[in-house]
Amino acid sequence: MGLISLIAIIVIGYFVVTLVKDYNGRQQQDSHQLEALQQEVADLKQRVVTLEAIVVDRDEALRQKFRDL
Repeated sequence: MGLISLIAIIVIGYFVVTLVKDYNGRQQQDSHQLEALQQEVADLKQRVVTLEAIVVDRDEALRQKFRDL
């Protein structure tokens, strides 16, 4: 094996390792973004439930006031 072949193998190995590290970093970043979006959706669902409860409660209170008249 010549010196040029050894250098070529080292360079190719370096690029492969760099690509694998970059790919894994992107996968972790995508995973974190997915978790953040899932948490945001869960928070928004809870807010909708709370708002629905407020609207329904006010609507029921208004109906009761009309009944009392």
